[in-house]
Amino acid sequence: MIIPNCEIWFAKLDPKRPNAKFNKLNPTWECQIRTTDKEVKKQWEAMNLAVKPILPDDGAPYWRVNLRKKSIKVDTEAASPIKVVNGKLEDVDPNSIGNGSIGNIRVFQYEYTKKDGGKGIVSVLMAVQLIKHIVYKAKPRGDEFETTDMETIDVPDPDEAEAAAEAAGTSGLKVF
Repeated sequence: MIIPNCEIWFAKLDPKRPNAKFNKLNPTWECQIRTTDKEVKKQWEAMNLAVKPILPDDGAPYWRVNLRKKSIKVDTEAASPIKVVNGKLEDVDPNSIGNGSIGNIRVFQYEYTKKDGGKGIVSVLMAVQLIKHIVYKAKPRGDEFETTDMETIDVPDPDEAEAAAEAAGTSGLKVF
């Protein structure tokens, strides 16, 4: 099933690095889709998606659906990662999806029996087709190193290393 024109947030779709935050034994690929449109919310509910209302302190209210796919199948085989393509069906780096990107989301749904005996529907994230790609660029960290002057001393003999350290004024420091 295709969910059209979804606003995508928090995409964690790197094939080599599924998110292990919630399940270290079976990490997941995941993303969140959002809408502020009541009609879209109703469509998502009709598709048996788990829609949740969000009322932020700042900004307008919206509805969200969290979609995921486990990286390991029930039979312990590795699951195939999420396919990410653009409008021309060309592969896109999944790490480049920024919040607010728009895309069509393909999910696979199946019915399961709940612990209380009722029935439920699971929606498994399968693929993303980006139609508006906001490229994610990591912000530099506040505690990153800055460039600085550096001196390199090539000393082949350990005894000469101590003499070089004394000459450089760093005597007492271990040179490895």
